[in-house]
Amino acid sequence: MQSSCTLNKRFTQSLLCGILSIGCYGSVAISADYHISTQADFDTYRQATFSPGDNILLERDKVFTGMFAPRAVGTPGNVITISAYGTGNKPIINNNGVIHNHPSRPTSGDPVSAGLLLYNSEYVEVSNLEITNNNGGDQDDDDLMGIYVLGEDQGKALNHIYLQDNYIHHVNGAVEKNMRGGIHVHGKSPTSSNATTYNDVRIVNNVIDQIGGVGIGTDISNADIEHAHTFTGTHRENAIKNLYVAHNWIGNTGRNSMIARDTDYAVVEYNTSANSSRHSTGNSFYNFKTIGTVFQYNEAYGNVGDPGDHDRGGFDADYYSKGTVIQYNYSHGNHWLGSIMKKPMTDTIFRYNLSVNDLYGAYHYGFENDSDMTDTRVYNNTHYFKSSLSPELIGPSLGRTPLETTFNNNVFHSDSSGTAGANADNGTNVAYDTNVYHNITPPTSETNALLSDPRLVSPGAEPYNIDMEFGRDALAGYMLSADSPYIDGGLTIADNGGLDFWGRVVPNGSADIGAGEFSGAVAGPAATVLTGNLFPEPGGAQVIAAMPDGPNNKFGDDSSNSLTQTFQVDSTFDLKTIFLDYEYDSNSDPSDILINMELFEIADVGASTIIPGTSRLVLTALSMPELSANEEAAIVLDSPFSLPATTGTAGYALRLTNGGSPGFEWLRTVSTPGSVYDFGQAYEDGIEKSGGERDFVMALSDVDVSLVDSADFNGDGDVDGRDFLVWQSGLGITSGAQITDGDADNDHDVDADDLTVWTDQYGNQTLISSATPVPEPSTAILAGLCSIAAISSRRFRQ
Repeated sequence: MQSSCTLNKRFTQSLLCGILSIGCYGSVAISADYHISTQADFDTYRQATFSPGDNILLERDKVFTGMFAPRAVGTPGNVITISAYGTGNKPIINNNGVIHNHPSRPTSGDPVSAGLLLYNSEYVEVSNLEITNNNGGDQDDDDLMGIYVLGEDQGKALNHIYLQDNYIHHVNGAVEKNMRGGIHVHGKSPTSSNATTYNDVRIVNNVIDQIGGVGIGTDISNADIEHAHTFTGTHRENAIKNLYVAHNWIGNTGRNSMIARDTDYAVVEYNTSANSSRHSTGNSFYNFKTIGTVFQYNEAYGNVGDPGDHDRGGFDADYYSKGTVIQYNYSHGNHWLGSIMKKPMTDTIFRYNLSVNDLYGAYHYGFENDSDMTDTRVYNNTHYFKSSLSPELIGPSLGRTPLETTFNNNVFHSDSSGTAGANADNGTNVAYDTNVYHNITPPTSETNALLSDPRLVSPGAEPYNIDMEFGRDALAGYMLSADSPYIDGGLTIADNGGLDFWGRVVPNGSADIGAGEFSGAVAGPAATVLTGNLFPEPGGAQVIAAMPDGPNNKFGDDSSNSLTQTFQVDSTFDLKTIFLDYEYDSNSDPSDILINMELFEIADVGASTIIPGTSRLVLTALSMPELSANEEAAIVLDSPFSLPATTGTAGYALRLTNGGSPGFEWLRTVSTPGSVYDFGQAYEDGIEKSGGERDFVMALSDVDVSLVDSADFNGDGDVDGRDFLVWQSGLGITSGAQITDGDADNDHDVDADDLTVWTDQYGNQTLISSATPVPEPSTAILAGLCSIAAISSRRFRQ
């Protein structure tokens, strides 16, 4: 261990206070960096007391054994950081499932077991750690955690706990308890009436996998927290405030993926729940005893069990809550989209969600014999069921009865047949009005049953692990097509949230039916994917220049499921081809990779966080094959796409995301320049699949590599002296040239290279049409393309 302080910090503090006659109260924020590189360092500092501003840094590529439980209390502006240093993989903390005595009451307190324990901590930020806590068993005797944030007997809110970019896995997997698991934040009052709660908790961009219990959970116990459904104020004294849970991937949990308990106005967004509740039933996302919880832009899939299981929905509005909003989520392959509890709760909304192939139906009502729930509204959701499914919309497989709910403007679409459910018409204060039932028998009480085909654009795809922030166009097949009979056919809904599933504005007046608001065709031309040694030689094409990355800046906005790069253009640029080069591990994943690509305007190309503006180009579910050593992939647009020149800080951003399963893991290293071309330079970046090498090249060009070189300039089917005269007449054109000007190699100028093509083809009578696309050519065709195109053999890889 090395500290950046040369004097003992506490001694230095005392010395300053005495010599300078400073009236010192508490700690002076003299921060230090603590570098932990050995197990001895770890053991020395695992229960040490740290001061505001300290940085506790574990060395990458090292493994440490035991529970790290520092006494860490920062202050506003002087947070304590626990993170990694060096290069390589995240440092690993492995507690091996060991149970430890309570940190302050070793003989009377509840034992604890975690990789990282933050006890009565505040103003602490944790990042870039790998944590596991597994003794190889499946016992259910103790509450094992990955990261455990525990506050006790403080009589106040503990502030500013930020947990981000951590990998937490294998916490004794086959365990069903819901008060243990991956990341948990708990407040307790075991020995006094001093309630402990939390304010400003952010759990962001973590991967949580193979977890016994619940992936992410909050709970305030031993405190008087009013039941939200009867609370008349805006904020409850002891509830958790400002909880933000986002961009986490949570998979293969023993119980639920995420539980928000005892919170006011929590926001849970852009998370993925995969294969939740492996060892007990539990809805993937749910809230309990909350006010104003919002679940939005989350994906939930794979929550499956026996047909008669309870609580296997993607999303659950649970009881003792009010003001829950579940919107813009994607549920697929679960038993149903939503669970609604009939115990006391009020003011619940399900809107603009997309359900694809949920196995048994749409909505489940919990606690069949209760009747205390009021005011639930379900509107503008789209449910699609493939032909092998036979859905029951309400109470699927369990004969449940709805209560106090209105259903409006929903699309229920089956490719075979389905029913409303045995008890769909037996509920109290339940109204169905203006819903689409395609191949599904509607409830008899439906006021305005719409039975015609909604004419979705191209339903059927069920992509996995999509980017719910920027990649929802991968689900554009579930939009209404231009000839749908249900455009502007919905009821007017007050306070409808303002946006549809895809982020388009919903009018205050008549809206469409379903999760999307029609606004014309999906942006972007069609595209063909080619592979081969296709990149133009230097000087042979215009190539957009990416914003250069450096050691202290990164012009992009990346996550594990997306990579974004910004750029500017100084004159109008006609985009025709996007070149990609990447490592691809066919042994781990034999299928082609599916990606989405979106090009959008931005106001500031140098901003640390990219804020998308108008989308200029959207391409979805492009199949990217494996590349050999000397190949690139080229996404060739069927028509040029014009990008106007940019000024000031304005520019464009190109975002690549996973278009389904399988997909890439997107990892930025640092951009390095490639070759300089007429208009800019290509660049290299980091991308890997299943742990492969990072090696990635991307460039945007105006060259059309799908066109075969041709010197038949006059289009008469042969190459002769008349074509030479055309070339001679056009010689010297430096931009905008076409084949009729003498441009044989499709690089938009007329020069000696075009004469070379004419010389090689002179006397030919049969020519391949220059407009013939070559989708994913075979080896033989690639060889022909490479020889005809006279592509440079220079490679980008460094």
